[in-house]
Amino acid sequence: MMTKIPQFDSILKLKLTGSMAHFRKFYTNASSLSYSIPPRTAISGLIASILMLPRDSYYDILSSENLGVAIRIVPGSEMRKQFFTTNYVGNEKLINDVSGHKQCRLELLLPAPGEKLQWLVYLGIRQDIPELQELENRIKNQNLGYDVYLGQRQFRAGIELVSIYTQDSFCRISESGYVDSALRKEQISKLDTSEFRINIERMPLEQALETKGKKSFRRSVRFGDLVFESSGKRLTGTFSDLIEIQDSSKSRISFL
Repeated sequence: MMTKIPQFDSILKLKLTGSMAHFRKFYTNASSLSYSIPPRTAISGLIASILMLPRDSYYDILSSENLGVAIRIVPGSEMRKQFFTTNYVGNEKLINDVSGHKQCRLELLLPAPGEKLQWLVYLGIRQDIPELQELENRIKNQNLGYDVYLGQRQFRAGIELVSIYTQDSFCRISESGYVDSALRKEQISKLDTSEFRINIERMPLEQALETKGKKSFRRSVRFGDLVFESSGKRLTGTFSDLIEIQDSSKSRISFL
């Protein structure tokens, strides 16, 4: 059974690219490990940067009720992870004082030689959210506000608008035999594994700003165990609560 999705007026299909990336896993400390795909929280931060929303001001605006986010590795992409050692310095006076440096192992996502990291990002947009009304034109015109980064500011990214789907071009699927994007583990009833390179990573999905006394801090309020195919192949099995897009391949995605 398929029904239209009332909460989103359109879906933007974006292509996100870059030479390297680091999406820090929330449970790492001395060695900074990286996720293989940008978490939903990273995509929210990227959108906030394009819209020039102040730091920590956008968690409610870009909540899952207002912004749908689905992520897929571009089919055929190859990426690897590699550790580098980074020197951190407390202040500029210590730059030439090696004893004041703190070394940290940093895991980076790197593409295959001569290629780029590539993800497809689908954004479900509600037009009654004023801040989201200009997002389409900003990306189309490459007016990217504070610019776009892949996890850290030194990892510049490119973003382009691939397609726009109006409300009559997508619908909800209660059960499906395939899926094209990352999805939450609980959406899987059966998963075919023989022909796929399957990853599962626990990621933060949503954040909120909390205040204690005079201090405010960011806290992750929703997590998920996300399953995805590491080369972007379509997964087969039995899956629930997906979105079907009326494109040439009938793509089915999951808003995280």
